[in-house]
Amino acid sequence: MRWIHVPALMFAALASAAWAQAPQDAPRDLPAITADLERIKADLETVKSQLAQVLRVLSQRPAQGGVAVSGPVRTSVADAPILGRADAPVTLVEFSDYQCPFCQRFFATTLPALKREYIDAGKIRYVFRDYPLEMHALARQAAEAAHCAGEQGKYWEMHDALFQNQGALAPPQLAEHAGAVGVDGAAFAACLSSGRYAARVARGLVDGAAAGVQGTPGFVVGRTQAGDVVEGTPIRGAQPLETFRRIIDQLLADTLGNRTASVNPDPAR
Repeated sequence: MRWIHVPALMFAALASAAWAQAPQDAPRDLPAITADLERIKADLETVKSQLAQVLRVLSQRPAQGGVAVSGPVRTSVADAPILGRADAPVTLVEFSDYQCPFCQRFFATTLPALKREYIDAGKIRYVFRDYPLEMHALARQAAEAAHCAGEQGKYWEMHDALFQNQGALAPPQLAEHAGAVGVDGAAFAACLSSGRYAARVARGLVDGAAAGVQGTPGFVVGRTQAGDVVEGTPIRGAQPLETFRRIIDQLLADTLGNRTASVNPDPAR
């Protein structure tokens, strides 16, 4: 993040130039020089803000070239919220951030189709893991809020409300969203203030990093196995629906082929 120091150096250089050009025997010009320096400082702060926005967007861009595969990866799904049948043949794990615009795009455009075509049909189970980025100051508590709503059976309703209201995730707004989905306010507030889901959210960051997640959203898709571990293909970024379809359909075909072979290992018999 060395670029942060560039505006400071620019400001120092401009300030030195301004003072060097000012007549030393003209104190009446000091207010004007001070005003100029304040304007320069304000301009540099604007530049810093714009650069920060650019870096934020770049850090969340989907990886070029579609799926980034570095071999099979493993991740845990223990204690994670699940949509779909627990015994569905394929598992899709998402590592996500409630303030991430690309995560919201996946939620709004791709997840509904996956739910309709695969989750509701019993073909895949969808697992949501928290991966709040440090640059998103409200994402971590938003993740905890979803789990607090989950104590009252409203995890997915809260999950949806958070993505649908991505620009309103301050603590008072979290309480409003909880109330809107039917969560008891007092119990929710007590849960959120206790921080009892902070460790679970932090565990998502650790597990995601171990699975090669570098930004959000990040995914792992593989065959469903016994226990709490999934081993499969990593997908980076809010890729098009066809990317998910291609990998899921191949896994489903392979799984069906394996099952057929186990039932009739010798087709000639």
